[in-house]
Amino acid sequence: MSIIIETKNLTKKFGDFIANNNINIQVEKQEIKCIVGENGAGKSTLMNMLYGVHKPTSGKILLNGKELVMNSPTDAIRNGIGMVHQHFKLVPSLSVYENILLGSEITKRGLIDRRVEIEKVKKLIEQYHFQIDPMDKIQDISVGLCQQVEILKMLYRNVDILILDEPTAVLTPQEVDQLMENLMALRDQGKTIIVITHKLREVMYMGDSVTVIKSGQVIGNVKTKDTNETELAQMMVGRDVVLTVRNEAGPKPQDVEAYRVENICTVNDANQEILHNVTLSVKKGEVLGIAGVEGNGQSELIKVLTGVMEVTKGKVTLNGKDVTNAWPDKLRKFGIGIIPEDRYAQGLCKDMSIPENCIAGYFDTHDVCKKGVLKGRKIRQLCDDFIEKYDIRVSDKYGLISQLSGGNAQKVIIAREFENNPDLIIACQPTRGVDIGSIEFIHRQLLALRNSGKAVLLISSELSEIMSLSDRVAVMYKGGIIGEVDPSVTSSEEIGLLMAGAKMKGGE
Repeated sequence: MSIIIETKNLTKKFGDFIANNNINIQVEKQEIKCIVGENGAGKSTLMNMLYGVHKPTSGKILLNGKELVMNSPTDAIRNGIGMVHQHFKLVPSLSVYENILLGSEITKRGLIDRRVEIEKVKKLIEQYHFQIDPMDKIQDISVGLCQQVEILKMLYRNVDILILDEPTAVLTPQEVDQLMENLMALRDQGKTIIVITHKLREVMYMGDSVTVIKSGQVIGNVKTKDTNETELAQMMVGRDVVLTVRNEAGPKPQDVEAYRVENICTVNDANQEILHNVTLSVKKGEVLGIAGVEGNGQSELIKVLTGVMEVTKGKVTLNGKDVTNAWPDKLRKFGIGIIPEDRYAQGLCKDMSIPENCIAGYFDTHDVCKKGVLKGRKIRQLCDDFIEKYDIRVSDKYGLISQLSGGNAQKVIIAREFENNPDLIIACQPTRGVDIGSIEFIHRQLLALRNSGKAVLLISSELSEIMSLSDRVAVMYKGGIIGEVDPSVTSSEEIGLLMAGAKMKGGE
């Protein structure tokens, strides 16, 4: 097959920091090329050069054998290269068709021709066999459908090469499967696709070839048919990686209840009840996993338990103390650590520095504040300790948190919450969008906390994560707990049935 896009000694420097160092890759026409590597390895920087966001410091980009010079994404699109970013760039209040055509509107006598636009988008959706209504508002559709809109935006602009940056980081398992099928269908229709992903199952399922990047350099390029997940993980991290951390060696949970949620309910903005008499408990020295297809109340449960939404009925206690409807700062003082569902919306402030984020929510601990005045040297020392202990990889350790890759930003949250010695950790999607080496690290940290006698409430859309880390698993369905199982004697298929709404044997 012919080479459609190629880089030769592509290098990108930010000051003295070398993000990409003499990158040489070749992408064949009509293939799915997967780019893998740890967070901070330089994958996104490389893709941003291919899309015209960054200009190379040195080296060349060749398109169909000819050198390509781009000054902006507009140049990339003009040359048939499109990119779907990890964080979508959609206008929530506009419809699907309006977002697809944004900036390329069809006009007649100076006015937008709405009828023609809708018809064009309908034909585009039919051409690529996507399942989406062009009239729906973005704010009313799922994350998976939002991603389809982003892809359709590029396809409308006739791109031949489609780059996707961590496309499955915020998708449900069902949406992941649908996306992979869509991408393989696009390949079969003649498109070339480059995918940045951390998830090796996805690489092996949909990829034709895979390039491994480490510390800004290419360290391997193989056909997926000639490798396996274990080999790729070893190449990415530079050592043997345990793909699934299990808790068999952990001590038996104490027969002491640390945390109890009893018959709690809550309502949404339309006053509709969305949590229905949820009851669960977590013992000291135990991981309780919450499984379920996204959209069945997990997000609302976490918001209620972390003080973001109000409990309208029921009671929550920690070590016998009533903490119902306590604000997040009070919950932390009571001894609850919080790893939020969305690291940037709820866990970090992009406009603050790494040291400032290390103490966010904990200004009255670690002796970092005296009479309302922050101790800069003490805060920087705390940051240094976190970076060393939790292997947080930074180019400027006192710079903005926004410089960090997703996995390293997540490690800042992990360090901050764990180092305050909580009695309970509420961990929601703790490894979402995190590379495989960091996943192993975070899993081990959660189990170490459990083994020290602390309680862990784990909510994850990754069923394998729930199964491997939990001592017990409660399954949510339509805003309630439909069943509870022991993962050591229960198959993923059985849990999957509960997730789909099937009652447990014997009835509940």
